Amino acid sequence: MFSAYGCEVGVVGESTLHQRIPYVYIGNDKSNCIIVQGGIHAREHITSLLVVNMAKHLLKRNDLLLLGGIYFLPMVNVDGVRLAQEGLDFVKSSKRRQELIDLNGGSIDFSLWKANIRGVDLNVNFDASWGKGEQNVDYPATANYIGSKPESEKETRCLVNFTREVNPLATLSYHCKGEVIYWRFGQTMNKLWMHYRLAKAIAEDTGYALAHDKGSVGGYKDWCIHQLGIPAFTIEVGSDYYKHPYPYSDFFNIFRINKDVPRKLLNSVVKMKQTAVKHSIIKNGIPIDDEVDYQLITQDSVDDNQEQLDNITNCTDEQPDNHSS
Repeated sequence: MFSAYGCEVGVVGESTLHQRIPYVYIGNDKSNCIIVQGGIHAREHITSLLVVNMAKHLLKRNDLLLLGGIYFLPMVNVDGVRLAQEGLDFVKSSKRRQELIDLNGGSIDFSLWKANIRGVDLNVNFDASWGKGEQNVDYPATANYIGSKPESEKETRCLVNFTREVNPLATLSYHCKGEVIYWRFGQTMNKLWMHYRLAKAIAEDTGYALAHDKGSVGGYKDWCIHQLGIPAFTIEVGSDYYKHPYPYSDFFNIFRINKDVPRKLLNSVVKMKQTAVKHSIIKNGIPIDDEVDYQLITQDSVDDNQEQLDNITNCTDEQPDNHSS
């Protein structure tokens, strides 16, 4: 579909089982871009459908302001998603099939599987306080195994290399479930305040709560903040009322809430970049265009709101720290 409309469609790399990890690019300026990714946890494959439909929405609504471009990566963990959805039929190696059954407690029902095909949880495999998470394990499992070293997995390395290549201004990672937004990973001062304001704007747009899971590290969001210094957000879609595997009957509600979040975030970070370039020392605030969706802030805002900054540092979250998707 996307190629027929002239969109750039490509491959980030290959999975452990040599399946392609696809992307779709929609936009007009690759120097001003963000990445939106989903499907990094196998059982959360509803996020893959969400990311694809976000791209379709943007493609159909060419009347909407778009100040750059968006790379949509719907399914980072392609092997794991197939395992969760299809079971073992696509796995050719009988040895690997038996290993997977053993890891899954002897069951051939893989609908709750989170890891990749090697039993590594990709979202704790990034080089950002790797191995220090409260729920991390050091052996292959259905979830939470950190891998033998940071970026031990092909899928992790593909995402890291692609991110460095396209140099995004921000990233969005879609997970399921909880209706919360994670945005913290050691930011201080100006970055803390700026990232908070963007997170708060997304929270107000979606109705999701801000959260800070202090015991969870080594994720893609963490890596983007730690290694690249850019705003990065993990958005947990879907209500905790439902159990995994998450019912697709709730998809249209999830899509309705989130469909325009990528575009609004892109426009905001691009405007932030443009303003910073235009004014090397920003004074008297930023004039906000009506067309820019999330309010931007300045260093003056940080200086004038040190007390509020301290409050953010100490107690930003509106959600307990023990949530796990």
